[in-house]
Amino acid sequence: MLGRILGERYELEEKIGSGGMAIVYKAKCHLLRRHVAVKILRPELVEDENFVTRFKRESLAAASLSHPNIVNIYDVGEENGIYYIVMEYIRGKTLKEYIKEKRKLEWEEAVRIALQICSALKHAHKNGIVHRDIKPQNILVSEDGTIKVADFGIARAVSSATVTVAGANVMGSVHYFSPEQARGGYVDAKSDLYSLGIVLYEMVTGSVPFEGDTAISVALKHIQEQAKPPCELNPDIPRSLNDVIEKSTEKEQSKRYQTAGEMLKDLQRVLREPEGSFVIRNIDSDLPTQVLEPVKTDGNPNAKPVGKKRSVWLKLVLFILPMVLLFMLISYLGKQIYNNHFVSEDVEVPQLIGLYEDEATRILHERNLTLSVLERKHSEEDEGRIIYQDPAEGIKIKPYSIVKVIVSLGPETVAVPNVIGFTQREAEIAIENAGLKLGQPEYIDSDLPKGTVVRQSIEPDTEVVDGTEIVLVISKGPKIELVEVGEYIGLREDIARQLIENENLSVGKVTREYNDEYNEGLVFKQNPNYADTVEKGTKVDLWVSLGPMPMYPKILEIQLPDYQEHEDEEQSGEDIMVRVTVKKADNNQSVYDRMHSVAEGVVNVELKDRGVIKYNIYIDDVLVNEITVDFIKKEGAS
Repeated sequence: MLGRILGERYELEEKIGSGGMAIVYKAKCHLLRRHVAVKILRPELVEDENFVTRFKRESLAAASLSHPNIVNIYDVGEENGIYYIVMEYIRGKTLKEYIKEKRKLEWEEAVRIALQICSALKHAHKNGIVHRDIKPQNILVSEDGTIKVADFGIARAVSSATVTVAGANVMGSVHYFSPEQARGGYVDAKSDLYSLGIVLYEMVTGSVPFEGDTAISVALKHIQEQAKPPCELNPDIPRSLNDVIEKSTEKEQSKRYQTAGEMLKDLQRVLREPEGSFVIRNIDSDLPTQVLEPVKTDGNPNAKPVGKKRSVWLKLVLFILPMVLLFMLISYLGKQIYNNHFVSEDVEVPQLIGLYEDEATRILHERNLTLSVLERKHSEEDEGRIIYQDPAEGIKIKPYSIVKVIVSLGPETVAVPNVIGFTQREAEIAIENAGLKLGQPEYIDSDLPKGTVVRQSIEPDTEVVDGTEIVLVISKGPKIELVEVGEYIGLREDIARQLIENENLSVGKVTREYNDEYNEGLVFKQNPNYADTVEKGTKVDLWVSLGPMPMYPKILEIQLPDYQEHEDEEQSGEDIMVRVTVKKADNNQSVYDRMHSVAEGVVNVELKDRGVIKYNIYIDDVLVNEITVDFIKKEGAS
């Protein structure tokens, strides 16, 4: 899959993780020029409709959430049977890796991490989504320390009770199972809080509470066994944190925290009151039987206490009881005065993300809180809107505390490049390199060459938001007009030329040749032919007659060989005869064939023909010469 581009924009660069359902890749978004994480459903699961359905459900569930401690979902798609989700790419490591590096975390750091996870779960539960797979492997620690909950791979939107059918595949990692998940029973938001309690247990102790050789054995321990208190493994854990962990990991759902908001409040108090006893535990009302001391009667079962002793005790009670009541009254009044005049209640941080800076300042001022801008940076949000806050929404803090925010500068602007006159491909590359988006191109007739940019939807050098769509108008070339070719054969050349121009055509190559059928100056051939349909302005080639080809007879002088010097005495005085033959070279046709005496010296042969002809001359069937005769010229043969 590496190097593949999905959705025509996401180029897969590196495999960064995998799970039971999907493989995660680091990818480059060529449109927005940023890195993203792309989760792809495993190929072997694509044919399974149940897995595909669950994968689609994850997309919808996760895309509905927007929270600073939840990984953002950017896009969802399917291409040639490949189902994928495009998510925010977090630079950092998983909480599991972080715990392994440190072996165990300081309890304050663990609580702060748990606060962010709990805030994310509160948001998800508020939107009717149960994560069902909270574990350190699904929690990311970014480079700036922000916690991000990821992989809602088995989250499902719940509008009523969610029940896992017994015998179905159990999801998630068994070490962080809630007992009801292990049993295949009722699963709700409290199941996520149990898993968070196990994660918190591991952060402060360095180990999970239940281990086993098989997944089944670990699941059974979640159902049957009580975990060892974390304070026994790490004595540095304060009492309140130990209580929070034990309450969140109760076997019975009714004894745990009922909402993420409840757990969030107790975690906040842990930081303020480490040794406090504020965590309310559900303790059974059936108290064990107690052994009471017997009443002494000095051996007489009917004996009664001595009156003197009774009076002493009565006086003592009458003296102490008013003192105790007076002390309780003074304590109560003192506490009320202190609380009313010296103690201020914690303030819940409101939702600021999405608000404009001045509006957020006003809302915080009404709650006796102060706004502090950490930085201003470009984003897809409008300028002045808040895109990040710390602490997160719902967390309670002291009055007059500072809430830190990041304010958007609005989308980053870029200058539109001038691509008029570029080829379509050159223009598209220039637009994409500028960080702009290409719209659907338009095509028009134009005098510019085909494929050339005629104009663009936004003027060059205009400052626009990064990612703005640019529509290119592309030339289809000059508009094609078709005309029918007339008949010019048999016409004089000047008339044919005039007709060609009148019919929006042009005269092409003119060839002049001899022709026995047409008189000199008349057209005897044309291309294109009569009635052909051609583009306007097409060139028409003409062939003009020079009249019949002229024929000028030629006298061919053939020099006979001289045999007189070599004749013997017996042949003296007698003529030696030779055979003279003239043939056409192209077809070997004989045009002259006679016997001659060598005494003649020269033989004159008259030749009549047309054009330029090549002849072969033979003496006694021996080729003695090759000549070319031009019958068009008036001069003699060569």
